[in-house]
Amino acid sequence: MEKSIHSFEIVDDNIIVKRIDKSLLTYGEIRIPNYLRDFFHFHEMEKHDRWDIRITYNKIDYYGVLYLDDYKRLRGKLRWGKDLTRELSNVTSKYVFESYGYDIKEENVPLLRLEKIDRQTFVADVIFPEDVERDAKEYMLHADKFIYGIKARFENDPEIRMKVLKQQGMSCAICGFNYENFYGNVGRGYIQIHQIIEDEMKMDEFDVEKDFIPICENCHGLIHRNKEEDLSVSELKQIIHIRHELRKTEKE
Repeated sequence: MEKSIHSFEIVDDNIIVKRIDKSLLTYGEIRIPNYLRDFFHFHEMEKHDRWDIRITYNKIDYYGVLYLDDYKRLRGKLRWGKDLTRELSNVTSKYVFESYGYDIKEENVPLLRLEKIDRQTFVADVIFPEDVERDAKEYMLHADKFIYGIKARFENDPEIRMKVLKQQGMSCAICGFNYENFYGNVGRGYIQIHQIIEDEMKMDEFDVEKDFIPICENCHGLIHRNKEEDLSVSELKQIIHIRHELRKTEKE
């Protein structure tokens, strides 16, 4: 379950969320506090180890290093190159530095989501709380376009949306489409939420981690296209997989 400590949030054993701050954008590094040393496997490090790491952001691979600067206390840093710092700065600086003239509010500061694939491989996303709140309101204003049934009232709840994005990231859980990667800044922070479960239940019976997924508008529309019987997530994934394999065969 989610656990918030200082500027970090531990989502689960393989996912953390970090509030982006001036130090991260200025120096391209994160100082790892003691309570996250197991997440980064510092207990497996020798005194002078420096692990080369790969961070995938917007489908581009960037490289960095994990190392201990205090071996006795198992304290260390995660650092990356100027190229990733530049990419993160391009989309988040106005929320962090006063010189941009933006009305900075702590609750609107973007969040860096890091998903650990293994101890030296990570996938990064940036979540924009301001966009999560705005999109939820926009969906409710355009019910004819975005609402597919009674369950959608939960899909548009800002709190649920934020939890789903922290847990699963900004790409479609069915086809992998990422709006920012494809459209650039105009697609930043955009994704819909799909409620997988079919039965109407009370809010306290939902498992946000299992019952909701981020989803692109194309997949969402196809799932709900037949009003008599929705496609399931697994069925649509299978269709996409089969089509992908057929295209590979045709090319060969």
